[in-house]
Amino acid sequence: MSNNPGKKGKPAPWVKRERDDRDRALDEYKQEHHPAYLTWREARSEVGRKARVEAETLFPGLSDISQSMKHADKAVSIWEKANKNPMTWEESQALEGEFAKEYVPTDRS
Repeated sequence: MSNNPGKKGKPAPWVKRERDDRDRALDEYKQEHHPAYLTWREARSEVGRKARVEAETLFPGLSDISQSMKHADKAVSIWEKANKNPMTWEESQALEGEFAKEYVPTDRS
């Protein structure tokens, strides 16, 4: 493992990897323990996938990639406004507390 301490205020690569691993595991935990949230995430992903396909046909080529991304993001945002996240902040915090008690970081040594 490198001993790079990070540069210009950025975390070292292994610290970032540990944070990313934890965030990914927390998200998976929330989806496993909140079925409505899992369903909502799956629906949002499907809307995003369809919006990207549509955007690619409306704005083909690399020169229009920025417009394509904006179009897809806007479609997902509109969907999110019409379909609110079913997990409340309180539920999210409770699940995060439960997760923290169980989480064991990945040993990469």
